[in-house]
Amino acid sequence: MKTGKVVKSVGGVFHVFSEGKKLRLFSRKKIRLSDEVLVGDNVVFDEKQRTIEKVLPRTNRLSRPPVANVDCALVFVAQSPEPDLLLADKILLSCFKQGIQPLIVLNKRDISDADFCSRITENYAAAATVFCISALTGDGVEALKSSISGKTVCFAGQSAVGKTTLLNLLAGEKMPTDGLSEKISRGKNTTRHSEIFCAGQNSFLIDTPGFSLLDTEDIKAYELTLYYPEFAEPSEKCRFNMCTHTAEPDCAVKSAVHKGLLNRERYERYRVIFDLLKKAEENRF
Repeated sequence: MKTGKVVKSVGGVFHVFSEGKKLRLFSRKKIRLSDEVLVGDNVVFDEKQRTIEKVLPRTNRLSRPPVANVDCALVFVAQSPEPDLLLADKILLSCFKQGIQPLIVLNKRDISDADFCSRITENYAAAATVFCISALTGDGVEALKSSISGKTVCFAGQSAVGKTTLLNLLAGEKMPTDGLSEKISRGKNTTRHSEIFCAGQNSFLIDTPGFSLLDTEDIKAYELTLYYPEFAEPSEKCRFNMCTHTAEPDCAVKSAVHKGLLNRERYERYRVIFDLLKKAEENRF
């Protein structure tokens, strides 16, 4: 028996990287019945039978995209297409809950105006490191590459924000890319399945289907604040220990927002997510 990492999964065929080579394997029926094999899984396999015998314990598991054992997530935003920052916030929530380091990647720096770059930085700098790059020109990419060295990294975000372009640059691949749909002015998804690419020693990049929405359904409304690191310090001064920073009086987080110490845009989206989670909980009963 040998061990390896699943780097691609298409139609029940698993490509496993082990000892410097890729093997095409199938999973045993007992594994398919108990748990699906995900890209990123570390597995035990029988090379002679070409079968996966066991999935090793995971450090984490994401639902959408369906990948496992992720160290870091690059959360992409760009000025075009119109950025969905609520989606970016939800991805950050899942990262914090799963113990994954999120990095905000503001791509297309070469065609973005200074106001947009400042807006994104002000939204996220207190929660995650923000990298302003151009995957097309390579501007700012070296610093980002150093930050993800030696890690298994998931690319997440809307379509057409340049995820595959950056992967091609970092991993030396030639994956197809596409721009915006002329009719609907949003990204056309060119990535059809999750796949891992090598980008140096012990560095793996996971390209994922474009509209990456990581589930937040298992987060309770009252615990949402725990996944906003920028709320931690001011919340210590709230009147109530379990303050949700919504309707309570003497809330230090709301006060910090009013004083400009916390980003108002991100706080307003926090309120939106809080209301969505609270409504979902009410509908369960």
